[in-house]
Amino acid sequence: MGLIGRSTHTLDEIAAGQDADYVIFGPVFPTPSKPPGSPAAGLDGLRAAVAASRVPVLAIGGIDGTNARACLDAGAAGIAAIGLWMPGPDLGARVWAVREKKVD
Repeated sequence: MGLIGRSTHTLDEIAAGQDADYVIFGPVFPTPSKPPGSPAAGLDGLRAAVAASRVPVLAIGGIDGTNARACLDAGAAGIAAIGLWMPGPDLGARVWAVREKKVD
């Protein structure tokens, strides 16, 4: 049996998602996948989501090598990202850095 996750954007959605195995919360930072000017929760919003959840919270939205560590430090159980995982010459190093929690 696989894990069930739920995508959330607000604390109300976090509360409603507690029947899942984990929740994804965001966007934490502005992201090109959302319209310009779309609100981002920021690290304070992520901390609040983690505090409100009984299940692991994964951070998503605008996460890259410069802010992934901050998401983990804010209590996220992990991160979900698109741009961070795009192919490139340093993809292996980025994966290793995130796994070892040694991102910039």
